[in-house]
Amino acid sequence: MTDDTLETQADQPDVTPEQPAPITTPTTVDLLRHGQVVTPNLFCAPSNEPLGNHGWKQLTLATQAGQWDIVISSPSRRCHDFARLLAQRLGCPFGVDPRFGEMDFGDWIGKSQSDIWEQYPELMQQLWYQPRRFIAPNGEAMEDFIDRVQQAWDELQHRYAGQNILLLTHAGVIRVVLAKVLDILYQRSLRFEVGYAQLTRVRTYPDGETSLVGHGLPHA
Repeated sequence: MTDDTLETQADQPDVTPEQPAPITTPTTVDLLRHGQVVTPNLFCAPSNEPLGNHGWKQLTLATQAGQWDIVISSPSRRCHDFARLLAQRLGCPFGVDPRFGEMDFGDWIGKSQSDIWEQYPELMQQLWYQPRRFIAPNGEAMEDFIDRVQQAWDELQHRYAGQNILLLTHAGVIRVVLAKVLDILYQRSLRFEVGYAQLTRVRTYPDGETSLVGHGLPHA
């Protein structure tokens, strides 16, 4: 074997690990509030409160034309029951993330808004005018609620980049996302009405820019 047939390490071509293809399509998240529940006029329903018949119809109409790559849900029954069946119909993955659950309102869960206003007028004023300082009796601090939703939102964007995602969740969660997307104070996001089975669409582009495509949409 001659010298000119020998291959040294320096002669070997550089081999670098194959890099994943860059994401070139936007990530679209449709945030959908659950439908009307069985018990009317609750300030915050218990986690096991089911959808009423009208709530099932509302969500069916809102999603009948939608196409999503994955469905993510709050663990609350009023979200989870419908979301799981929708994912089965679409033939797409289904996941539950407890961080997208409604704020824990402690002793206020299962009570009507009128009863809470009567018993806790000062706390209700704080909820609307100084929300980031708010903590319901034996409940979750608003700051903790906002932090967990924002963390879950950031992870959702990263994990499912470039996909179309349906997130079935609650009004409070949607307002936290709106505040983050629009870069506004959470208090100002309380001005957004979030009706039953209404949809909010957020789109994040590969360069990291995010836009609010629509809010209060009746269907996908």
